[in-house]
Formats: sequence, C-alpha cells, structure tokens
Amino acid sequence: MKKSKLYAWGRSLLLDAKLRGKLLVIFFLLLVLPLGVFTLYAFHRINGVIEEQTFSAAEKAFEDTHIAVEDLFDRLPQVADILAMDSSLYALAASDPADTSYIQRLQDRDRISTTFSYLRSLSGVDRIRLYVSNDYLYTNSADIVSLSSAAGSQWLAAFQDGASAHWFAPSDFSDQPAGEQNWYALMRVIYHPSHVQEPLAILRIDIAADRIDAAVNRSTITQNGIVFLLDGNQVLTGSSDQAQDLADILAPENGDQPVGSWNDLSAGRRKYHTRYIQLEDCGWTLAVVLPHDDIFRTSRELQLELLAVVVLLAGAAYLLAYLLSQSMVRRLLRLNDTMQAVQHGDVSARVEPLGQDEIGQLARSFSNMMTRIDTLMDEKLEQGQQIKALELKALQAQINPHFLYNSLDLINCTAIAHHVPQISRMVNALAQFYRLSLSRGREVIPLADELRHVRLYVEIQNMRFENRVQVVWDVEPGTERYLVIKIVLQPIIENAIIHGIFEKPDKTGTVRVSVRRCEEGLRILVEDDGVGMDAETLAANFAADASSANTKGGYGVRNINERLHLAYGPPYGLYCESTPGAGTRVAVLIPAVEPPEETDE
Repeated sequence: MKKSKLYAWGRSLLLDAKLRGKLLVIFFLLLVLPLGVFTLYAFHRINGVIEEQTFSAAEKAFEDTHIAVEDLFDRLPQVADILAMDSSLYALAASDPADTSYIQRLQDRDRISTTFSYLRSLSGVDRIRLYVSNDYLYTNSADIVSLSSAAGSQWLAAFQDGASAHWFAPSDFSDQPAGEQNWYALMRVIYHPSHVQEPLAILRIDIAADRIDAAVNRSTITQNGIVFLLDGNQVLTGSSDQAQDLADILAPENGDQPVGSWNDLSAGRRKYHTRYIQLEDCGWTLAVVLPHDDIFRTSRELQLELLAVVVLLAGAAYLLAYLLSQSMVRRLLRLNDTMQAVQHGDVSARVEPLGQDEIGQLARSFSNMMTRIDTLMDEKLEQGQQIKALELKALQAQINPHFLYNSLDLINCTAIAHHVPQISRMVNALAQFYRLSLSRGREVIPLADELRHVRLYVEIQNMRFENRVQVVWDVEPGTERYLVIKIVLQPIIENAIIHGIFEKPDKTGTVRVSVRRCEEGLRILVEDDGVGMDAETLAANFAADASSANTKGGYGVRNINERLHLAYGPPYGLYCESTPGAGTRVAVLIPAVEPPEETDE
C-alpha cells in the first residue's frame, strides 16, 4: 500500500506539477544528494585522466627518443650499403702488394680516405674504417687498418659464427684501448668480387657513444622516468644512474614481455610501468620505466582542490538554477500559447524566438515549420493545376498515334478507290511498320515482331528503289518466340542497305539474316555484300569509345550497342567484321529470354 502511494506521488510530481517547481526540485536533488557520489567519481575520473595524459605524454616523449636513436643507428647501414657498391673499395682490398706500386698505394689510400671523409660529413657518422688483410704501407692511416691489429679482439671473434654483418656496443670493445671503447659500430665483411665466399676485409661504421647517450638522456618522460637501451639483459645506456639497479626488471626475459605496449612490473614494494620498442636494424631494445607514484602525484593535489571548489559552488548553483528556471518557463509558456492559437485555426500565429538554446531553437523551428506549411499548401495547389495540364497533354499524346493510323487508313482507302495498288501497298506497309515501332508502349517484344518489323522496312525500301535489295532469311524454328528489346535489327539492316549495298555502283545486293540458338543465348547474324568498311570507319561505329552521335547511319549502331549493354549486361551486344569491297558481317548476341506463361482466367 505504501509502495503504491509512493509511486502515485512520484508520478504526480513528474507529470502534474508545474515545470518551475520540478526544475527547482531537480536542481536541489542533484546538488545535495549526489554531491558525495560526484566527488568520488571526480576523484576516480581525475586519476584516470591524469594517468591517460601521463601515459600519452610519456609515450610521445618515448617515441621521440626512439625516432632520434633509430635515426642515428640508421645512418650506419646506409653508409655501409653505399660503400659496399664502391668498386675501388674491392679493388684496394683485393690488390696484391707485389703487383702494386708505392705511388698506386698512396693514390688508393687518398681516394678511399676522401670517400670516407665525404660520407662522414654527408651522413653524420663519426668514423669509417676499413680493416684489410694485405700488408700495405697505407694501413698505418686512420681510415685503413691492418686486420692483424684486431687479432684476438672480442669483436673479431664475433664474426667466427659466419655472419656477414654484426652490430657492436661499447661493452663489446672492453678489451680495446680506452679511445676505442666509446663507439657503437656496424661491421660488414667485404667479400672478393670474383670469389663471393672469400672474405677480403671488414668495413666498420662507427657512431660515438656520447651521441647515443645524449639522445637517450634528452628524453623527458616524468620526474623520475628512466629510458634504457638494452641488449638482451644487458643495459647499454640509460638516462639515470639507477640503470644497473633496475636492469633485472627492465630486460624482457626470454621474450615474455610484450613489445610496443605498457606493462606493469613490481620491484620490492614499488610498482613500475614499462614499455619496450625493438630497434629494427641493430635488434637492440629501447625501454622506458615510469614509477607508479610519479603518475598519481598530480592527481592527489587536484583532488583536494576539487573538493574545495565543489563546496564553494554548491550554494551559487542553486541560485543560478532558480534564475534559469524562471527564464526557461517564461519562454515555454509563450510557445505553448502560440501553439494553442494555431490549434484553434489561426495559422498565421508566430512566436518570436529568443536565445540560441534548445528552447530558442524549438521556437525558431516551430515558426519555420508553420512557414513551410504555408509554402507547401501553395505548392500543393500549384501542383494540382500542373497535374491537370499534364493529364490533358497525355490524352493528346494518346490521340496522336491513332490520328496517324486513321490518316494512313484514309490514304489507303483513297488509293484503292482510285485503283492505285502501289500506294495502297506502301501505306499498308508503312502503317504496320509504325504500329510495330510503337508496340503499344512495350519496350520488349517477341523476336517474331522484330523480324516482321525488319521485313516491312525492306519491303518499303524495295518499293522506293525498285526491288534492288534481296533478303535471305534463315531463322531457326522456335527462336521467334524469345523476347528482345525492340528496334534492334532495323537500324543494322538500314546501315547494310544504305551504307553498304546502295553505295555500290549498281546499287543492288543481298542481305542474309540468320537466327540461331547458341550456348550464350540467341545469335542473330546480318551479312551483306556491300562496299564494306575500312578500319577507321569500323572503329568509329563499333569501338568501345565511339560516340553514338558520330556513328554512320542516323540511328547509329553505337546506340543499339549501348541499349543492349544496359538491357542485358556487358557479355551481350554487337560484334562486327568488315572487308572493304567484300561486305560487312554484324553479329547480335542476346540472351534467350522466354516469354511469360499465360495463365487461364
């Protein structure tokens, strides 16, 4: 019972109470009751936003570091690829000291040194060195070094596994003199050009470790964020002195840490967020570590500020709610009065829209709707008048074909009355020709009607030109019942007669028309023994890009081809062969469409 009364009271409050009172109650409830929930949500949301922004900024800084480091390392294989195509490098490494003069050796050294110097300045690498196995005097230079000087070194032993190229970090040169340890290097074996399995020299491209360290240390992730360059579990360089302390949790052991995404790791009681990117050329890994406390330090400060702001704004919000409710209700009442006036028949009533908010837009939309209704009423009246005029024109259009038939029939009767059978025959053929052309408004007719239409055309032409054209018909039985779009054959026959036979000196000839059922459908073949067409005329009439406006013969075979394509699709259409002086052969391929079955009523 109490539940029912409470429901009824709530329903009455929502539906029957004044809008101004409901707005004030809603504002009051939204400011007092949800205040605690809103504060908790805001705290949680702030944490999420700060975390998202921190990760986004860290990711952007990490990507910048990755691009900078990748750019430095990319220079090494680019220079190595350029030098690997230098024939003088192979010539120098493969030369026999006994066959080379001292002057030639100096020239070779100067040429190679110049090339190395040019590539260093152009590419930005710090050092290029060639280790050769022959014992030349020029191996005392800084650019060309004897391979024997590296005997027993760690980096030279790395090539014993058969690799043709190898990357080295400063730690790989720990057994070298102090000046040779601070390098990142790419080394590539130079093979004999005639014996590709015979190594001649080792090409070394170096970049200073200080430049890589600077690119890593410039990264600003967070206050205590750290960026590392790793080779497996080994830290090559890092942006903090804590690199070695965090090496165990940074290295993606056994490949179990996803590359390219953020991962959560713990070290003792501290939590970290890490991400890894593998460098493409050298295979080393760039890693970043964000302490968990760095991410949420700012959010805790904002939480306290938010709590103070919410309390201060709560009182001002209620006052603002009261003023807003007054403004909204006043405009809604004015709009309601206008709608009631329209309801009682005053369609000219309008409300002046005030403001750009939803209520102002509603009032503006109502005024526009009423204006549009007035316009539609006027358009409806005008359209009614236009429809009456169109109906009258359609009736007149229906009278015109009947007037033509009646006129031809009158001419026929007059010819019979005056004993002129030639005129009667011509008029009869012409009347039947136009009747078949109109086809009672149908676009698809039986092939029998289309063939009859063509026969009438040939008959009319023979009446005009004294039976100069002979037509041989070869129609496979049963094919005349299939349906075809109308006026397809007549233009082809017309072209064969007018532009083929009538252009011969004697202006006489034969047209052969055959209809056959084939696997693709129906194939209608029209052959004439006229003057034929050359390649240019054939292309103008039957090429795929020919314009129907430029085709020869009035109606245009191009127009027919386009109609066939539109009606049946690309596999169907016209195909033509012609030989100048011998005649033309046009094939019409259409689908075998069965006529609909007639049902007994």
